[in-house]
Amino acid sequence: MRITILIAIFLTSLFAQGQMDRSDRDEIKVRKERMEQLKNQHQSTMIGIQTDYLNLSVEQAEQFFPMQKEYRNEVNEVQKKFRKKVASLRMKTKDAAKFDVDKAIKLQKEMKDQLAVLEADFLRKTTNVLSNEQRTKLVFQQERLKSQMSKRVFDDRPEMSKKRDFDRTKKRK
Repeated sequence: MRITILIAIFLTSLFAQGQMDRSDRDEIKVRKERMEQLKNQHQSTMIGIQTDYLNLSVEQAEQFFPMQKEYRNEVNEVQKKFRKKVASLRMKTKDAAKFDVDKAIKLQKEMKDQLAVLEADFLRKTTNVLSNEQRTKLVFQQERLKSQMSKRVFDDRPEMSKKRDFDRTKKRK
């Protein structure tokens, strides 16, 4: 009788564990699908913003966005390699004081150099697709977007702008 009860408890716990594992897998699947939806939504929004900002024709957009996607994929690959190398450096060193900062700086410089080359190549490729005015806008687009985002943050949080109530043009006494 005792053995039967123990077996029943054991089998019940196995079944419950299997159900939890299945529910965890389902939750992970739902999260991945949601992340993919958000990623696609973000890409669509960015395409719309860029199309308006650069004033792209349909023909230009059909040529430009695949080029940009290829460029972004290359950038992501370079960044992923950098993260792996830095993670490897961290794994080798248990103590933060022994972390090879100079090596990490060198790796970061290499990554930024590679990104600069990729960006220059991408911008050169746009010569046949975009006008000079559009290419100029494209070069400064990132700075413009960052500026707009910081403006939105301060517009959304007026208490932050009050804390920074100073005028740089005024002379200090």
